Parts: sequence; structure tokens; C-alpha cells
Amino acid sequence: MLVGIPLLLAQRPHSLSELARHFNVKPITINRAVDQLGDFYPITEEKHGRNKVFLFRDGYTFKPPKLTVEEIATLLLSQKVIGALEGTAFRMPFARHGESLLKKVRATLPEELRAMLDSFSEIYGTSLVAVKDYSAHAQTIETLAYAAYRRLKVALVYRSLTDGQPKARVFAPYAVYFDPDGGTLKTLGVDSRRSGIIPLSIDHIEQIELTDETFDRPADFSLKQHLDANCFNGIHGAPVTVRLRAFGVTARIFTERTFHPTQRVIERFPKTAHQDESVTIELTVAGGRGLERFVLSWLPEIEVLAPDSLREAIRAVCARVR
Repeated sequence: MLVGIPLLLAQRPHSLSELARHFNVKPITINRAVDQLGDFYPITEEKHGRNKVFLFRDGYTFKPPKLTVEEIATLLLSQKVIGALEGTAFRMPFARHGESLLKKVRATLPEELRAMLDSFSEIYGTSLVAVKDYSAHAQTIETLAYAAYRRLKVALVYRSLTDGQPKARVFAPYAVYFDPDGGTLKTLGVDSRRSGIIPLSIDHIEQIELTDETFDRPADFSLKQHLDANCFNGIHGAPVTVRLRAFGVTARIFTERTFHPTQRVIERFPKTAHQDESVTIELTVAGGRGLERFVLSWLPEIEVLAPDSLREAIRAVCARVR
């Protein structure tokens, strides 16, 4: 509320009753909040009949910036993590437009709000930042994004990690996305060399060009839903239902955290004089190396209850490293 009130007043004056309804609190709570904010912001009040109205002194009102078409596109695309900003290692085609967009938006705010948001920018953050510099792949990213939008297949040469050999293929790109596993940019689509929808690492694409061949993407395709079902811990694989039992502090962590939308608690036992606390969870995720890495990262405080194939795979890894 202490953050929200100045932002609302920057748009226009608000009455006491409006603010109380907006934040679902009593008027006295708003009065107290405004008194606190008065030490930092030039907020004043006026009487409009029976209503008390709060506003910024000096008649400040929010004036929307004049945005270019490219900047508006950046604002919309930023919701899909395409409009990353210049000045970071994670550079994208719309970076320079994002930079000018933020400058224009920032300039419209009163000085006190600018200072507040600058402070918050040093507080809020994310670990999902690509360390690798993708600026050299900007043209590849633009080509893939355009092809996905126009439903055009691309001819490309791709060097896979499996054998390290560059191979030509035709690819129908569905999306471009950021994979937090290793901080990589990937594209997802249908590949001529493999069946089904598969991912390709953008920095492994050595050549790319548009073709005249079109493709149909399913109308109900959702990148998020596809990744939820077919990608876990950054690795794609066939979905498998897994049951894991955790002990001690890890049991508490597994109870508090949600590693996947399908996760659910099967059973939980508190700590006693004879045994440590434990929790058993079940989740349906993509199998393969990503799942195995996840399990191995929590050893020895978890055990695999199902499926048998995963339990044997973890056991084999442990045997090799002894």
C-alpha cells in the first residue's frame, strides 16, 4: 500500500474513499499511510465537498510518453522474454528499443517515484539471467521469430552435442524461449531429422535461412504447457510419474517447494524419537537426464520409490562414482 498510493496519485488525484476501496482497508488506515508517505513525497490534501482528496503538490499529473511502434512491440514482447535490455549479456533484437522505452517511461514519473523505483530495482531480481553473450546470434533469433510468426520452415545447419557434427535439416519453429538450465536460448519446433516437437540450442545453429515451405502449428499449442509436460530441469524427455521420499530438512524443503505443477504430497510423517521426519511426493515430469540430475542433487536425503527404471539408473550412477 505504501508503494501503491504514490503510483495511483501519479496518475490523478484520489479521494480517501477511493483509496480505501482500492486497497480494501478502512479510511483511517489510508490516513495513517499518507501521513507516513508525507515524509518522503509532496502529497497534499484538498476538500471536495465532503470528500478528502489526496494529490501531489505542484499539480503533477502523469503524462504518457510518446512511444514508437518498435517500443510498443518491445513492451508487448517483453512479456515473453524477447525484449531483454542492452547493457546485459542477454541481448536480443529489441534491446535498443527496450532501452529507449524505459528512458521515456522513467522520464514521465515524478522525481520521488523515480528514486523509489530505482531503489526497488536494486532489491528485486532474478537468477534467470543468461551469462552467455547472445548478441552474435541476433540475426538467427530474428529469423526464427519471424519464421515462427509467418509459419515458415527454415533450412539450417545444426551442430548437436551428441556427436559434434554439423548437419543440415529443415525445421518448423514454434517458439523461441529462455531455458534456465545453463542459461541458454532455445527454439522449439518440428525437426525433419527427428519425430515430434524438439528443442534446439540457438548457439548451435551455424547457418539458417528462410524457405518458402509453410507449416501448421496446432491452434491449442502452448509453450508453457509443452515445457511443463515434456521438459524438466532443462532437459526434454517422455513424461514419467515419479515418487520420491525425502528425509530430515530435505523433507521440509520438499513440503514447502513446488518443483512441478503436478506435484502432490502422498504421505508425511513427523519426527519421532525413533525416526526422522519424512515426506513422499509424486509428480509427472519429463524423464531422462534432467530428472536423474534432479534426484542426484538431493542425495543422500531422498530415495526413489518409483519407477523402478529411475531407481536403477540412480543406483548405477552411485556405483560408478564409488
